[in-house]
Amino acid sequence: MAKLTVLTGAMRETTFELTPARGWAKIVGRGAEGVDIRIPDAVVSRRHAELSFRDGQWMVRDLESSNGTFVNELRVQGGGLLRDNDQVRFGSTVLLFEGDSDKKTTDSQVVSEGPVELEYDPGETMIAVAFESLHSKQTARQRKRILEAGQAALNMSHGVKNILQALRSGQDVVDDAFGYNDIEQAKKGWAILKRNLDKMQKVVLDMLKFSREMPPKLQPCQFNRLVESVAEILRPQADQRQIALLLQLDEHIGQVRVDPDQMQDVVMNLMLNAIEAVAPQAGQVAVHTERDKETSELILRVTDNGRGIEDTGIIFEPFHTDKQGQGTGLGLAITRKIVHNHRGRIDVKTLLGEGAIFTVRIPTAG
Repeated sequence: MAKLTVLTGAMRETTFELTPARGWAKIVGRGAEGVDIRIPDAVVSRRHAELSFRDGQWMVRDLESSNGTFVNELRVQGGGLLRDNDQVRFGSTVLLFEGDSDKKTTDSQVVSEGPVELEYDPGETMIAVAFESLHSKQTARQRKRILEAGQAALNMSHGVKNILQALRSGQDVVDDAFGYNDIEQAKKGWAILKRNLDKMQKVVLDMLKFSREMPPKLQPCQFNRLVESVAEILRPQADQRQIALLLQLDEHIGQVRVDPDQMQDVVMNLMLNAIEAVAPQAGQVAVHTERDKETSELILRVTDNGRGIEDTGIIFEPFHTDKQGQGTGLGLAITRKIVHNHRGRIDVKTLLGEGAIFTVRIPTAG
């Protein structure tokens, strides 16, 4: 039996089975009525596309949706045939089509006793994921990261557009200032450019950190000093919003073997999230370190008195953000990846309206 499996978004790994029936179609869309495959994606139309079974093959037809239907990142004009392992995108949601196991064929099928190798262009947004008898040049895990990186480009397009518009505005201010030889006006334009260039740099660096496999380079590190240095970087932002930033550091920790650069990202992401989660003037963020003598674990705890978290099950998922287009949605995903690469764990406790507590535990023995 053919099926569609969601590869991206909140419904990831959800499977829709497709039962062939001549003259009968399945409607894909965001609406609740008259829809067979419902996808709660804001950029999916209420009645987005139609799946039908004709002459032994499944077809997809776009129903004049606002954002189009794509097969392997090629926009469907009218209708198109679906082949095994095609990737179908409705809005920003990508699904994998798997045909009937007894009828899996492709236009370029070659009879061979050897393994089948899947060729792909790593420059394209969406790539094939290795399944069953397909042997890829990269591991399935690497392919998944690249696929998610491609999805990030879709999810963050609005945020990137805003940054580019701000850069254009800054450029216009500088150009006008040069025309009038107005240095003060030029300084204002440069401040706009610098602020948004920093945002763009963060987007690019977050993408690289998430998509690359970077084993930690362990070395002795004064962890408390690392926390203090991050606090000094973020303190002006906290002071600007009149937020109390408190450090409660266990000076018995001493040196621990971690990757200082990666752990700085962990501390930075957790502290920055906490600062942004609390209310101006009334907000409080506390950073606590200690060493568990029984388990020989380094403990980092970041506590805030913000609004709390509605769904802790998805906050570590890539590209999840509630910052209304201002964040990449990769900060906590990168944080979890770094912690796991250090053989540690991270958890969160929260109460709506009262705040959240993020706790990181990193083994220090051995």
